[in-house]
Amino acid sequence: MVNDLIPWVDANYRTLADQAHRAMAGLSMGGMQSATVTMANLDKFSYIGLFSGGAATGMAGRGPGRGAAPGAPVPVPAAPVTPPPFDIKTIYNGQMADPAEFNRKVRVLFMSFGTDPPLENPEGLKRHQEQLIKAGITNSYVYISPGTTHEWQTWRRSLYTFSQLLFR
Repeated sequence: MVNDLIPWVDANYRTLADQAHRAMAGLSMGGMQSATVTMANLDKFSYIGLFSGGAATGMAGRGPGRGAAPGAPVPVPAAPVTPPPFDIKTIYNGQMADPAEFNRKVRVLFMSFGTDPPLENPEGLKRHQEQLIKAGITNSYVYISPGTTHEWQTWRRSLYTFSQLLFR
């Protein structure tokens, strides 16, 4: 991404090739990948979009396990999964340990989910944002897509909302 794709895009398209004008977003597992890439490269990204994935909201154990067969039923726990304790110093590989520095680098941290089970966790996402705000992260935005689950309609709405926050 950083060594090959971004330089190629900047060489072949008319871009503003700096951190202040670069965004990355992904949906589901792509949201996790977006969180991984952007948090490790905050010098290259200032807008981060995590659509139904990538947000540390206590979703562990709610999706198919490693090696699950495609189309296999998704196990749904009988009780909500308790998220691990929130620690600003370790979450997202410690990139938020200094909230003022994170706020300076990242203009928008956008997270979204649908409202419907089994894979979406809007309450966990709201709790996560409250924890971020309490810790001093002031640039997080949450969008909850009403009446949708882990599906394209959730992500279309998320992209529409996220795109209006970009490059202001």
